[in-house]
Formats: sequence, structure tokens, C-alpha cells
Amino acid sequence: MKPTQFAAAGFCAAALAGFALAKAPEIDPARVDSMVAQILKQADQSPDQTHRPDGKALRQDVITRLQTLEVLKNEAIKLGLDKDPEVQHQFETMQAQFYAGQYTDWLERQTEVSERDLRRFYDQQTRMIKLQQVSFESEADAFAAQELLLKGLSFEELMQRHPNDEQAFDQFIMPQQLSGEVAAAVETLNRGDVTRTPVALHGRYYLFKLSAVERNPEAQPFELVRRQVEREFKQQKVRHQIDRLLQDNGITPPHH
Repeated sequence: MKPTQFAAAGFCAAALAGFALAKAPEIDPARVDSMVAQILKQADQSPDQTHRPDGKALRQDVITRLQTLEVLKNEAIKLGLDKDPEVQHQFETMQAQFYAGQYTDWLERQTEVSERDLRRFYDQQTRMIKLQQVSFESEADAFAAQELLLKGLSFEELMQRHPNDEQAFDQFIMPQQLSGEVAAAVETLNRGDVTRTPVALHGRYYLFKLSAVERNPEAQPFELVRRQVEREFKQQKVRHQIDRLLQDNGITPPHH
């Protein structure tokens, strides 16, 4: 081998050795613990409990992922991407989303529910209902009809006075199938109750009567789905809290 070739080969070998011996970034063990805990929590909430992550392999995978993120982050900063206005805007949005998620999780952890509340929520989520309805062109007409009901007119008689094609529908449905406005209006009704205020829908004003209630025959027993029911009930309560917070800050909450 010629001296120049030998020198070139030695340089390449040294470079490769230096690359191979480069030390991966140190990751704070607390960060690793936090990420492992998040993954295990998600696994606990999964319906499929047959494939749980192996603890040792999971931890090593998390370390590798965090080291990879650190290397790529450092390269981005070297290029000055952290100073790019568009990158900063995206980072601020992601930061806001992160803290919003953390606040939502905190609210859920702080929310306490009683066994009675859980069973009531379960009954609401698994019930099927029949609705009767009457529609009017104006809100004033709907309120006038309510006065007639208070004076003794039956809802069936009111339907005969104000017929429409939709009244022919006479099947059980799940409340979750209803539009947001109707679902909210009938959520607290018991069998035989009529909505207290007219419901604005598609340019008309409706009164609804909850005419029949039965349990969904396909619903699983409460004892088998208790954890899922508790999680969904807490999430619903948290959504209501957040809606009130948004309203207090001048924001109209979206329909859920």
C-alpha cells in the first residue's frame, strides 16, 4: 500500500472509530420513569390486556427514543431553527396544547364521583328512548302550546292539533344518536316528561315528550364496565367544567 493510501485508510478508520465511540446523550432517569409510566397507563386503559409491554425492554426503548429526540433537537438548534418565526409559532401552539392537556388530566384526577352517580350515568348511557314531538313556526307558538299542556291538554291531543310527518317515527333510539340540542334537552327527562323550553331546530321550535324508556339489550352489565363508565363520567364532568371556564373567558364552547 502506498503511503498516501495508508494515511487515507488510517484517517477513515480513526473517523469511524470516533463515530462508533460517540457517546449518546444522557437522559435524566426521572424523564424515563415518566414516559414509561405514561405508556403503561395507556396499556392499562386498552381493551386488549393480552399483550402488556415487557418492563425492561420498554425502558430501553424509551431511553433510545428520548436520546434520538435529544440528538435531533440539538441539530435543529444548531441550524437556528429555534429562531425561525414559523417554528416558534408552531412551538407556542404545541406548548399551549400540552398545558391544556395537562390541565384537563389534572381536573379528571381531582374529580370525585359517587357510586350512585356512576350507576345513574350508566343508566343514562345504556337506556333507549322513544320521543314524541310537536313543532311550531315560532317560539311564541311553542310557549303558548306549553300553556295548554299546563291547563290539562294531553301531549297526544297537541300532536293531533299540530301534525307533521316526523310524528310517524315510533322506534326506540339511543340518546347518543340525537343532535346536541335535542340530547341536552331530553337528558334529564323521566318517562312522561315534556321539555321545559322549546328546542330550536332547523328553523322551527319543538316540544319533546319522553314517552318510553328501556334498557339497551346489548349493554354489558355495570360490574363489567365500571372502570370505563367511571372514566367516561369523569370526562363528561371535566368537559362541563371547561365549558364554564370558556364561557367565563368570553368563548362559546363547541357542541360535544
